[in-house]
Amino acid sequence: MTTTTFETLSAGQVDLDLDRAQDDVFGHRWTWTGVMDETGMAMMETGDDTDLPATLRLSFVYEMFGPLIPAPRPVTAADRRAALTRPACTTPSHQAEPVPTPRTFAGLLGRLRGRSA
Repeated sequence: MTTTTFETLSAGQVDLDLDRAQDDVFGHRWTWTGVMDETGMAMMETGDDTDLPATLRLSFVYEMFGPLIPAPRPVTAADRRAALTRPACTTPSHQAEPVPTPRTFAGLLGRLRGRSA
């Protein structure tokens, strides 16, 4: 994971994970070019068709288009399985309850489907 810390006028110190694409408030997706400028600031580019220059400094992108948030990653099959098999609540009072499984989840969906008919 490549992270960078930089100082901004509006937000103070900001830490960003450069390995992930970043979304700005206008909906542009910014990615790190893998290059740093002479001051050590990351150079960012957007894949969107805009009138913006090819690459911009991260500090400029953050000040003009920020704040930047990490772009969502696609949901994997492992993520789906973990959501179905992991207990929803892990507090001690709920740990004695049975752990939901794909079979119990399918049963719940079947019961709900019967209600809508």
